Amino acid sequence: MVMSHSQWSLLPTDLLNTIEAHLELYVDKVRLRCVCSSWRSSLSKMPNHKACQLPWLLLPYKDNVIGTSNSSSCGFLDPLEKKVHKLELPEIGEKVFKGSAYGWVVVANKNDTIYLVNPLTRAKVKLPPYSKFPDVRKYRADKHENEYLIWSLSALSTPGDSYLTDSTQVRNYRLKRVVLSSSPSNGSDFVAVAIYCEMGSLAYCKRGDKKWSIIDGKRPPYSDVIFHQGQLYALKCNGQLMVCDIGSYPKPIVTELAPMPYTRAMDDLCLVGTSSGLMMVERRTKAGYIYEPRELFIRNTISFNIFKLDTSGRNWYQVKSLGDDVLFLGLNSSLTFSSRDFPLYKGNSIYFTDVNYNFNLEGTRRGFDEGVFSLDEGKIEPLPLTTNYTHVWPAPIWVTPNPY
Repeated sequence: MVMSHSQWSLLPTDLLNTIEAHLELYVDKVRLRCVCSSWRSSLSKMPNHKACQLPWLLLPYKDNVIGTSNSSSCGFLDPLEKKVHKLELPEIGEKVFKGSAYGWVVVANKNDTIYLVNPLTRAKVKLPPYSKFPDVRKYRADKHENEYLIWSLSALSTPGDSYLTDSTQVRNYRLKRVVLSSSPSNGSDFVAVAIYCEMGSLAYCKRGDKKWSIIDGKRPPYSDVIFHQGQLYALKCNGQLMVCDIGSYPKPIVTELAPMPYTRAMDDLCLVGTSSGLMMVERRTKAGYIYEPRELFIRNTISFNIFKLDTSGRNWYQVKSLGDDVLFLGLNSSLTFSSRDFPLYKGNSIYFTDVNYNFNLEGTRRGFDEGVFSLDEGKIEPLPLTTNYTHVWPAPIWVTPNPY
């Protein structure tokens, strides 16, 4: 028997709540409220969103035409729905993404602002500006192309040396990435940790802070940092794993947890937190020149190596398979899911996006370094559904949609 619209509205509230409890995806919970006005009034205003949402790809998007750094248009590419949901986000402004976690995106602008924005709710939280990082000696907004006076921290510099640089260089290259300890929604406290400057140093701020405080600036540089099970872990570019206590007084304490796994140089590294522990993923890249439409130096991913931390938590060992798991890597806080729960995704694969290697691609209509690496086959394929949206700038980023 087919139920009429009026009969659907008579569904008992407890049964309606049971139906919602079995819906995992946020978009399905929204659809449930669209059936009739009675259901919308019976269900809570904001869905009881307990299950972890699959990541969507946030695109700097403008009517399928090349995006620009000044466009307020973006798109959410939903692989399950196989469609792009267009968003107008003037809050993002120049939209150079520096991280994402808990449904929030870290955005850096040329006007010395850094903030968090939730693409679904358009809520916004300010972080201290780059001029308040420990490596900045002076900032002058009126000094076009020389806004920042930076302490020189390179191995070849003399202590006390400094140099001038412009806001584009600072936005694009000196701020590497930012991670969050928890969601900043509803005024909750959180900690933001940044990798910054040519040294790949670590700094942090808490909600309401006016400046960034240094955690560690010792060589070698840091490659990634994550919060995992209440701890802050940082990975150096040689694979050395550190644990950071930013609550210690008078300054943070940084302790080695695991030494580097190789004597050889390692390529770009990232940390992934899983229910069984920590993984380190080495992203192998190849650098070279392209000559169309102009001469440019670019880097592209060619393969990945995966390491797990042993049960003692003191040494890395290499593994050849992720089993049924799927990794989502990029400037986002790295994510992992089981393909058994979401068969659309290929198990034992890594879905990756550019990590701001290729800023000079702006205006060239060339795609970024992104794709799907299969560990079974050892090859890279294009990300699904992105062939019509590759001519954008800057690089897209994985975001876990969350209205909270």
